[in-house]
Amino acid sequence: MVNIEFLTSIISNLSPDLLILFEIGIIIIIATVFAYLIKALKQPIIPGYIIAGILVGPLVFGLVKNQSLINSLSEIGVAFLIFTAGLEIKLKKLKEVGSTVGIVGVFQVLIIFLIAFGVSILFGIGNQSAIYVGLVVAFSSTMVVFKILSDRRELNSLHGRIIIGILLIQDVIAIIALLVLSSDFSLMSLLNVFVKGLLFVIIAVILSKIINPILKVSAKTHELMLLVSISFLFLFIIGSVLGGFSLIIGAFFAGISLANSDYKTEIEGKITPLREFFAVIFFVALGMQLRLIKMDLVYLFAILFGLVIIVKPFITMFLVRSFGYKKITSFFTGNTLGQTSEFSLILATMGLLLGQISQGLFSTLVLLTIFTMSLTIYSVKYQKKLAKLFDWPLNILNGIETRKDNLEYHEEDGKKIVIIGCHRMGSLFIKEFEKNKKELFVVDYNPDIIRSLIEKKVPCIYGDFANEEVFAKINMKKAEIVISTIPDLEDNLLLVKKTRKANKNALIFIVADRISEALELYGVGADYVILPQVLGGQRVSNIMEKIMHNRLELIKLKKDHIAYLNSIHNILY
Repeated sequence: MVNIEFLTSIISNLSPDLLILFEIGIIIIIATVFAYLIKALKQPIIPGYIIAGILVGPLVFGLVKNQSLINSLSEIGVAFLIFTAGLEIKLKKLKEVGSTVGIVGVFQVLIIFLIAFGVSILFGIGNQSAIYVGLVVAFSSTMVVFKILSDRRELNSLHGRIIIGILLIQDVIAIIALLVLSSDFSLMSLLNVFVKGLLFVIIAVILSKIINPILKVSAKTHELMLLVSISFLFLFIIGSVLGGFSLIIGAFFAGISLANSDYKTEIEGKITPLREFFAVIFFVALGMQLRLIKMDLVYLFAILFGLVIIVKPFITMFLVRSFGYKKITSFFTGNTLGQTSEFSLILATMGLLLGQISQGLFSTLVLLTIFTMSLTIYSVKYQKKLAKLFDWPLNILNGIETRKDNLEYHEEDGKKIVIIGCHRMGSLFIKEFEKNKKELFVVDYNPDIIRSLIEKKVPCIYGDFANEEVFAKINMKKAEIVISTIPDLEDNLLLVKKTRKANKNALIFIVADRISEALELYGVGADYVILPQVLGGQRVSNIMEKIMHNRLELIKLKKDHIAYLNSIHNILY
């Protein structure tokens, strides 16, 4: 075990220059250890950084003394985080969100804010501090949710698109809130903020139009592209500070300016390593500022925790359902948004620095973020089971007609060939069975693919086979072949069991990522498990052997492959 007192004595005897290097090193090393452990436990990584900060901070070991330096570095982390958030606010994406999701996003924030604000007032918290509490509870985490949806391959699902749309609206509202909170709330001050904010928007739009030629030249050199991007960020930050705003505002508008450029992807790639480094310091610094909270704040924490993980998801569910989406889509949307945000942490930090919230309330809000972010990964992982238990409140809205995601085209009688998951490998099977498309039944989570199949008169339905309503419409009793291209082990195990229960004679073909998963699927009754890596390797090996001494064969093979890919693309789009 490391002797903390001995380590502390060494730190106290270091020269100022070495002390800075030593403390940053301690932060990075401990944050790395916790990030590794948290990742191994499949937890969101941000709480791991905050826990590392608690350990190195005054609450536990007190290894880091130069708090002002760490806070300065963490502000750079905030700038990069907000800059990359701004990069996601493309005008095209905001248009794709649509008025329905926009209204849901605004009302969801407003309702949750008012409830949390009211609870705070009941606990004797002042109006200004209660505003911070309301905003912290109202927002959900873009970073955590985007990562979860990406890992689960649900970004293009209908509920995934609704969720991303709501988060985009929340991000815009969060920036407006930061603008307003940085003023003194007088009419003239608010008007001044509005005018300056409008000026920033105009400048951002103008610069976004003229930045492309500069980026085009910079793109030829990796270092120059990185320097131009960072210079652009700090140009806006300096302008923001000179204009009397927080650096957060400048960083956000710098991101928006570059979001609509032709080089947005390259900029993100260059900025990401820097963002990750400084973001670690920001989240560790948050942990370092945590203090023990009094009992009355413990009670407030418990109520706010319930608001975030129970009330907020149900309100979101009701709002989404009231606009004509199915119960399952509404539940998935609300359930995924049951946490507070990285923006919440930034708001809390700003409130503490401005003296508008107390140290105890700050610690309460940070702890709320840690716990709710950590819980989200479990609530989403088991959301199909949770949907069966907790979608009953939506029965109140059964009278509302489902019109938004009622995507299906089929007759009542069952089909011989059922394909679960249409994109990529699924499209290959559709190509093979194209002549017998009337015998096909396709189930997919991507609404665009289902719309395309409907236009081509291919029997299909949007949704998840695990949903009882969808599974009933598949009518597995008449299926002769069932093909799943979804590489999720739990989903496939459930599919095999449900199919075997409904139809013992159907042939079941399943896709798996690992050999161990394939063996487990064989164990529960799959007829054949497809391992793309193994099949792909065999196929490439055969091709290489065939073309090694015949270049003309390669040209023919390439031409045939392009034609085949185009035919598959035409089926889906």
